[in-house]
Amino acid sequence: MNQQTMQSALQRAEHIFSKRPEAAQMSKISRASVGDGMRCEFREDEWTFIADMPEPIGGTASGPTPSTFARAALSSCLAIGYAMRAAYLGVPIRGVEVELRADVDIRGLFCGQAEVPNHAALAYLVTFDSDAPERDLQRVLDEADERSPDLQLFKKPQSLSREMRVTRTAAAA
Repeated sequence: MNQQTMQSALQRAEHIFSKRPEAAQMSKISRASVGDGMRCEFREDEWTFIADMPEPIGGTASGPTPSTFARAALSSCLAIGYAMRAAYLGVPIRGVEVELRADVDIRGLFCGQAEVPNHAALAYLVTFDSDAPERDLQRVLDEADERSPDLQLFKKPQSLSREMRVTRTAAAA
């Protein structure tokens, strides 16, 4: 899809959502289930992903770790957001890459040290392939970061609640 087509689609969506805010609101339900071991199947809509833990800590490494998916969500959300905002603003780019660096400390997972953040620091480098002036690319970055839903997950506290349900299935004899 070229930037002009993207720009038209984004402007159309903005027009619809500004006139009918409820059209932009949705509830998503996803399910993650672990049966045997640490292999986890995540499902949402028509998508299925497998997460697992590395062999040295008891997993089978049949998929990326959950933290890998968190970093993938952040970096891909940023990259797509920059491409979208560049198209919306008419800033010509041929491509964009986000390199995410995470300083990780997994002691909290094993040692019960909740004060030790899993991701102690995150930093990202954005590389544009573009002939556009740097001030235009900086505007793309600033506006896209302001609108990035996954960046907000990492930057701001979110409302989160927990419930529990117990089912009792017959044990195999």
